[in-house]
Amino acid sequence: MAAPALTDALVRRGVAYELIPHRHTETAAAEARAVGVSAHMTAKTVVVRTDDGFARVVVPASCRIDPARVARVLGVGAVALASEAELAGAYPAFPLGAVPPFDALDPDPVVVDRRLARVGTVVFGAGSHEEAIEMRTADLVAAADALVADVCERQ
Repeated sequence: MAAPALTDALVRRGVAYELIPHRHTETAAAEARAVGVSAHMTAKTVVVRTDDGFARVVVPASCRIDPARVARVLGVGAVALASEAELAGAYPAFPLGAVPPFDALDPDPVVVDRRLARVGTVVFGAGSHEEAIEMRTADLVAAADALVADVCERQ
């Protein structure tokens, strides 16, 4: 079931979205296949730890983050991937691997990779392993109050 903290945040902001049920998936790439969209328009949320707390980095499913770039964008010394134990403690409303790009409960800084910002619509996990949300990418950036930057490793 979609995370109420996410859908409530979208409704409060007046953002149009489509909730898409799908078979259980564990990765954004598998979610893209289950929903029938390109991995380039499917977002995965990577939670990183900084000296200031956590931040969410939203990148295409086909991309890996570059921690040094993320640190520069956030204006911090360094970032590290959050561990499973940290994720479980910080985001108890979401199953491991299903933290959405933003929600109403946690005002984490959000960075959206510029590759996603260029696509018209984006699909991302809805806070569960069985549902996705499709919405305009510009609405995602606005609703999350996200920074847009190049944060993927060079491929």
